[in-house]
Amino acid sequence: MSPAPGDQYAVLGVPADATAAQVRAAYLAAARTAHPDRHVGDPVAAAAAEERMRELNAAWAELGDPARRAAHDRRLGLSGAGPTAGGPFVARPTRDFTPLHDDDPEPDDDDWRHEPDPYDPRTGIGRVLGAGPPLLFVAAFVVGVAGAMTGIRALLAVALACALVAVLAFLGVPLVALARSKANDPG
Repeated sequence: MSPAPGDQYAVLGVPADATAAQVRAAYLAAARTAHPDRHVGDPVAAAAAEERMRELNAAWAELGDPARRAAHDRRLGLSGAGPTAGGPFVARPTRDFTPLHDDDPEPDDDDWRHEPDPYDPRTGIGRVLGAGPPLLFVAAFVVGVAGAMTGIRALLAVALACALVAVLAFLGVPLVALARSKANDPG
């Protein structure tokens, strides 16, 4: 007997109130028996099995996804059927930001990066320590270009030293902040 057009539950042979696990189990069982590879020697049976696999895959694609299953249930006029019936409503998170404290900065306020933690002011690294490594790289680049254009080796040496110190600072500043937070950790 052929299922009603569009009724994917009938294709898989499960009731409309079947759980997601029951739908998956029915799909896997039907796929094992109807797979075309089981009918290698018989081209007629293989063609029929291939058509049955197409039906099973379409049913699984529809019922295996909770959102598509809910839409399928609405199309069939099934109220209360499907995996989300009577279950908790799961809302998607919004893009709006709600501050945890009244004194939290506004989203466009960039000063928060350089401020210490209001609950433990000893944890901040400060503006100078945070801006130091990038400024050293800029200085190394400018002095290096000037040294290359003028041919003064001393400027090239200074540029190399600035670049080396900048690399060490990029590695060292997070370690300083980590050491400060560990030293101030009461636990």
